[in-house]
Amino acid sequence: MKTAQISQNQLLLFFILYFYSTLVGFSAGHLIYISQYDTILVLCISGLAAGIYAYFVVKLANRRPNEFFFHYGKEIFPHWIHILFMGFYFLFFLHTSAFVLREYEDFIVQTYLGETPNWAVGGMLGMVVAITARSGIQTLFRTAQGLFFLILIADVSNTIFIGKELKWDRWMAFVTNHSGHGIFAGTYLTIPFFGEVMVLVFIFPYLTQKGKTLKTTSWAIVLGILLITVNFIFLLLLFGPNLTSHITYPMLEMVRYIRIADFIENLDPFLISIWSTTVYLKISLLFYLSVHILAQFLRLKDHRPLTFSLAAVMVALSLQMSGGTAALTNFYTKSWATYSYFIEGIPLLYLLMDTIKRFIKKRSANKAH
Repeated sequence: MKTAQISQNQLLLFFILYFYSTLVGFSAGHLIYISQYDTILVLCISGLAAGIYAYFVVKLANRRPNEFFFHYGKEIFPHWIHILFMGFYFLFFLHTSAFVLREYEDFIVQTYLGETPNWAVGGMLGMVVAITARSGIQTLFRTAQGLFFLILIADVSNTIFIGKELKWDRWMAFVTNHSGHGIFAGTYLTIPFFGEVMVLVFIFPYLTQKGKTLKTTSWAIVLGILLITVNFIFLLLLFGPNLTSHITYPMLEMVRYIRIADFIENLDPFLISIWSTTVYLKISLLFYLSVHILAQFLRLKDHRPLTFSLAAVMVALSLQMSGGTAALTNFYTKSWATYSYFIEGIPLLYLLMDTIKRFIKKRSANKAH
């Protein structure tokens, strides 16, 4: 079967934006609340753990590089167990895309469009996501490739403009202020963000130069953490951990500080609109994977007939997440990490089972000789 081709360069740029999107936009305040000045150390530890996890994910995908996970998984686990796991993944991708969409809806409505209902914002973005998914995964990665440098320039410009407002005397706190509990709790919460490299097992047949995938993913983790770390350092130096942790969207306030400092008026809508594209990219990939899995369940050769109907389900699901920002934050802080560890651990079970089966088969072959 002929598949679309995604270059290693496109994969690198996409993953950098994928990691950057929600961690910086929606989770910065809470992560800094937990880890304070240890946030930078937490990011480094989480990146290291994600790199180790990526090694095992790529190892599994490389064993059948041209087959889709949905198809070859039943050769590893009994068919009914594999179908159950794929059902988990379908729900996980659909739920996570709806969750991120709801976060974005709340952000836009609370910040810029106070009189606009959530369904209007969700419906518009959902339509764009559906069109992107219908166009295919290659379109999504090409879009990320085209937008990457624009997003990078906007982020670098932001840090340059805000530089003179930083309180540099806080630097020593990064060296002296440490908490074992803060490091552990922050790391536990952050690893799943980078652990979403598990999507590689679903998109591996689309990749070119598959032998370079682990190297590309490792660089994406390193560069993504570098980009995120710069923003977190600036937040801590500008506002300090206490104020940052009490701001719902600290990155937005940092961008607005540029206007307050009289560098340029009304810069935040421009920069936020650029950042919004990273959220769109993340939602689009998660949604595409849910559509892809559903198409495999229904044994369809083409996923496109499902995109708009499933997009409507995604938008409806996002609107039904009750309680607004407070409830979303509670789910994120209390349940999301453990939920993600369970889902992200499934490929490791496949790798372990496949390794055991290969060992037994090899041992039996040796005895036969």
